[in-house]
Amino acid sequence: MKAPSTTSVLLLVAVACHLISAQAPSPVTTVKTNIRYLDARPILETLREDLLPAALRAMTPAERESAWPGWVSRHDSTIRRRLELGDEDSVVNFLLFGTTFTKVVRATERDLAQLAGQPGGAPGLIIRRIEDLIAGIESPGTSERLQFARQIVERKGIDPTTPAGKTEIRRYLNESLMRISTEIASFSERRLNDPSVKLDERLTRFRDRGLSSDTSIFVDFAIEQTLQAIKAERLLGAASIRRVAIVGPGLDFTDKHDGHDFYPPQTIQPFAVIDSLIRLGLADADQVRMTTFDLSPRINHHLEAARQGARAGGAYVLELPRTMDPPWTPSLVAYWERLGDRIGVAGEAVKAVAVPPSAGRVEVRAVRVRPAVVMSIVPQDLNIVLQRLEPLPADERFDLIIATNILAYYDVFEQSLALVNVAKMMRPGGMFLTNNGVFELPTIPMAWVGDTDVAYMNVPGVGETIDRLFWYRRQ
Repeated sequence: MKAPSTTSVLLLVAVACHLISAQAPSPVTTVKTNIRYLDARPILETLREDLLPAALRAMTPAERESAWPGWVSRHDSTIRRRLELGDEDSVVNFLLFGTTFTKVVRATERDLAQLAGQPGGAPGLIIRRIEDLIAGIESPGTSERLQFARQIVERKGIDPTTPAGKTEIRRYLNESLMRISTEIASFSERRLNDPSVKLDERLTRFRDRGLSSDTSIFVDFAIEQTLQAIKAERLLGAASIRRVAIVGPGLDFTDKHDGHDFYPPQTIQPFAVIDSLIRLGLADADQVRMTTFDLSPRINHHLEAARQGARAGGAYVLELPRTMDPPWTPSLVAYWERLGDRIGVAGEAVKAVAVPPSAGRVEVRAVRVRPAVVMSIVPQDLNIVLQRLEPLPADERFDLIIATNILAYYDVFEQSLALVNVAKMMRPGGMFLTNNGVFELPTIPMAWVGDTDVAYMNVPGVGETIDRLFWYRRQ
């Protein structure tokens, strides 16, 4: 039998490749997409009129459909502008609780609460802190937080190097302090638990505040406790979590509870969640993939910079402070002691940063996160109220989505839109966790299936500090 010529062989290979390429499915391109009117219409038709956006209330369905794309675009801009006020809140927390720019002791929430009824201005402790912060803003050096504070005041047209500019900074900081102290008085725990306060007001209590990015490990402990409870109920099986999303991963800038400023700004929740999933056997270390959704360019840039460092072989170091006063619960202390043991570089002891005396009684442990774990986290600029990723193939839909300290910043209509976007990106049976209860509308395929109460502290004479996480399941 005559052997085929080289030309014939090449021709056969070319034909085979053509047939294979013609039969192979084209890769799916997933993009960020604005929520469509078709998704919003059931919500518009179900909610009370007073819970709808004022601009859409008096419209007919046809008028709403026509106006919807423009409304979504404008409202996205409105929500993103709230980041500026949230950034200002972070600077105020830095002013009150930072320890690297001053030797003055940290302020307390009581000091801040007294501001609202203080006719003579800020207490002396806070006045001294303001002067020290102004000096730090003028000469920030290599401090990322001082550089950020300087950007905030310069964004307001203030020159921190001139006497007039320093006067403007004093005025700005005092006004910000008064605003926040008034908000604290308005959103007291007593008021939030008062039965005379409407449920929708309690569930949307921060809807007019800035979008803050500050965070701490408290809620990450609550997430692990919740995942453990869900596993016990057999709602999630072993190694069943491959795709995870976190809405608002946060940045440990200077949180008013346990955030400090004697280590570089860091994100905690993405790493803490992966750590918990592996520890509980809900995910395999080499299979789990995470997407973070955030509006803040600062947070998205931070995560992308971490990925770039990991790509070059570098590790991400978590500094985990534990404040000794007030006392944490034994369960929270145990969580702090084990956090990172599933994602850290094996067998490597990491020296934590030194604690300045003005920080009080604080212990710190450090974890060097493996580069592969860092690379498994992909940041995505996305407004969960108005946007989602689509189309998502079945094997790319999320098994778990987490949104803690997020939904309280939105009204009922916005929360409902966010739930639609969450549901559209989840697989059937997937779980959604949040520490903010939401209204369940029959048009949204998400159902409450349980909740978990988690105690963080038990202060003598005051009682427990408790957070509640709600479990929702994609129908």
